[in-house]
Parts: sequence; structure tokens; C-alpha cells
Amino acid sequence: MKPTLLALHKYAGLALAVLLGVIGASGSLLVFHDTQDEWLTPALRSTPGSLRSFDEIIAAAQAAMPDAVPRRLDVSQGDGSPHVVRFPGPEGAPGPIQVAVSPSTAQVLAVRQWGAYPMSWIYRLHYTLLSGSTGKYVVGLCGLFLLFFCLSGLYLWWPRAGRWRRAFTVRRDLGVFRFNHDLHQVAGVVLLPVMLIVAFSGTALVFPAQVTALVRAVLPVDAPQNISLSATGESVSFDAAIDAARRVFPEATLTRIDFPDGPGKGYRVAFQQAGEGHGTTRVWVSGAGEVLATRDARQVPAGNRFLDWQFPLHNGAQFGLAGRWLVFVSGWVLVLLCGTGVYLWWRKRRLQQQARRRR
Repeated sequence: MKPTLLALHKYAGLALAVLLGVIGASGSLLVFHDTQDEWLTPALRSTPGSLRSFDEIIAAAQAAMPDAVPRRLDVSQGDGSPHVVRFPGPEGAPGPIQVAVSPSTAQVLAVRQWGAYPMSWIYRLHYTLLSGSTGKYVVGLCGLFLLFFCLSGLYLWWPRAGRWRRAFTVRRDLGVFRFNHDLHQVAGVVLLPVMLIVAFSGTALVFPAQVTALVRAVLPVDAPQNISLSATGESVSFDAAIDAARRVFPEATLTRIDFPDGPGKGYRVAFQQAGEGHGTTRVWVSGAGEVLATRDARQVPAGNRFLDWQFPLHNGAQFGLAGRWLVFVSGWVLVLLCGTGVYLWWRKRRLQQQARRRR
């Protein structure tokens, strides 16, 4: 079995090395997406101060996009960071138009096409390989192969009794080949738990229906809530609707607001509660400002909680700053594994060719 598994590990790895390297590097760059985006675009930063109302924020964004209807607001999560209001992008565009607005002055800081500025381009590269739905499914399959590489690599590495210390040693005094061989094994094993989590969660994000069915086989999973947000004939202000939602979860952090898709229709408001790595607590509010339904992410069945964790596990946010750094490092380790794996194959092949010539 071991020779067959080694051959599969080697040749499948060679076939996917470039793709996995691109996915790993781009994933690492996205771990601190917002921070890097603000470094690359300093205009997004503004001086913290008294917060303006959401009605003022949306009015400012609407003035910058007078012929479009806002679809969503991503709420600032840090001092000096902007609110971002999303509008539908032009036909054929890779994503929405994003209007960044200062929370303290309601001044428009930037109007950008998602998918065109650097960090969103890297996001597209990571999630779809710049190839739309086809690329997304290829990325999902790469996640499945990465699970295989992690488990097969662990089996191939597993040391015999009494050789555990040697199995975690990287020798630099026995030549370049031995150094790369040891580095490939030790780096892979040390980061194995993180890469298993990242691989599974990435696969879950690409194939949610299939992973949900798998989870449902072992854990209880409630179906998604289907809340009607039909027009009521009345329409309260944005702030009134948001205040109604806030009263349900007063201690939670507001993260996102999905706007009505027509006059008098309702809102979906997202919050992040303590212990959540990603805001999956929800409140649905009618156009008249009445709370229609809620979703408390800490009270849903175990299967739903497990599925909710997949995105914050994938970017490390579920475990705070330490988790983000672990995921950041694991992406570059994946690049290292691809590089050392290709080198080991190339070097061994070259040595075999030289041996054949000498015969």
C-alpha cells in the first residue's frame, strides 16, 4: 500500500503544485484583508470621531451613485476604518461597486469596483482562480486533494518506534536534497492540524450543500430560515430599522445590513456576538420597523454552529489574532511544500537520468 500511496501523493502533488501554491499564497495575503487594503489605499482611513447616523452615511453613498440602489452596508469594525456601501456592479463586472464612507464625517472616501482593486483581485484569484464558477469548483477540488495530501503525508511520514526525535529533525549538514526532504516532512507535519482545518473549511465554502448533507448525517441541522420581507406599505428610516434590530441583541456588534430591494420592504441585519468568529446572528426587520424574526447563532443546533464556524476557521478569525497568524503561516507553508515537493521529484529524476547514462 505504501508505494501506491507514495506515487499518488507525489504525482497528484506535482500536477496540482502550481494551483495549490497560488491558492496558499493568495489565502495568506487575504488573512489580514482589511488592514492590507487600507495600507494600499490610505484614502480609506479617516480620523475617528463622533459617529454620523446611518441615514447620513447611506445618503452620502447614494449621492455618489445617484442612479443605483444600495444593496448592503458593511459596518466599520475599527477606529478610522470606513463603512462600505455596496451597489450593483455594471453588467459583466466581477462584483459590486463599493462606496467607502467615513463613519465620523459621512464623507465619501473612495468609489471602487470590487474585483478590480488589488485585495479584491487577490480574493477572486483565491476563490475562483479568476475563472468564475469553473475556477471556484477547481479550488474546491484542490481543497479535497489537500485533505488527501495531509492524511497521506502523515501516513508516509509516521516514524517507527524510537525514531520520533529524528522524524522532527531537519538536517542541514547532509546536502540540499536531504535538507529539502526533511523540511518537506517536518513543516507539513507541524502545520498539519491547521492545514486540515483550512482544507476542509475551504471545501465547505465551495460545496456548502454537499458538506451540509454530510454534517446532517452526524449532527442536527436546521434548514435556513425563509423570512418574507414583502412590502408593508410603510417605510421607516434606516436608523429606525437598525435600532429595532439592535434592541434584540444589545450587547452584540453590528456587522452588516442588507437593504430592501424595493420601497417598504424589509431589512436583514447581522450581528456578531461574543464567541462568534463571524457575524451569523441575524434580525429581520420589516419596512415598518417591526422585528419579524431572529437567529441567535449561539442557540442554533450543533450542526448549524459547526457550519457557521467554517468561514472564521478558514481565515483564522475563530481563534482571534493567534488563529489568523497560524492560517497566514500555513498558506506560505503550503507554498513551501509545493516547492520542496517539486524540487525533490526533479532532483531524484535528474540523479536517475545521470545513473542511466553511466551504465
